Amino acid sequence: MSKPAQKMILRGLQGLCLAFVLLACQRDSGIRVFDLIFPNIIFDIPAGLSGGLPRVYTLDNIATNIKAQLQSTGTDTTIITEIRPGTATMTALQNNVDWSFLQEVTIRICRDGSKECSSTQEAFYYQIIDNRRVLDRLLLTPSLPNARKTMIRDRFKLEVIFQVRPGMVSPTAIRTRLDLSFQAYRPE
Repeated sequence: MSKPAQKMILRGLQGLCLAFVLLACQRDSGIRVFDLIFPNIIFDIPAGLSGGLPRVYTLDNIATNIKAQLQSTGTDTTIITEIRPGTATMTALQNNVDWSFLQEVTIRICRDGSKECSSTQEAFYYQIIDNRRVLDRLLLTPSLPNARKTMIRDRFKLEVIFQVRPGMVSPTAIRTRLDLSFQAYRPE
């Protein structure tokens, strides 16, 4: 490939990246009205998990407490245009946990009573790249742009999906605490 063609492709990629950044910045508009906080969701990652099919921890019938938040802020559901995933932290309740057997962790939310949440309902994720790390806390990245459709209801379903690295096995049962937050926004 010639140098001018390479430069043209590079400029095109730079322009595309700039467009993505500008679109991402538009999402920051709006006024945060309140937070929906879900602390201390306790579960066990069982010993003996191996690669292949992912393991799913499911918790149905979680109260959103949206009505209490709306009342305390004097807000109506029609004013809330977005509910964005905020933070998600997965903490091992024992010291020096070796998470290296995990390849990926995904958190999905969907309507209460659903058979299963779909991949389009992914609210947070974490991909473990360095397989030699020893951590006791994973900070997950928000991924779902707007969870309003699910979180505006009284209850929702939560799925935590663990993908184990091929050839690895979870060495021991790991008691884990999950803390989640979402932020509700209204237009400026």
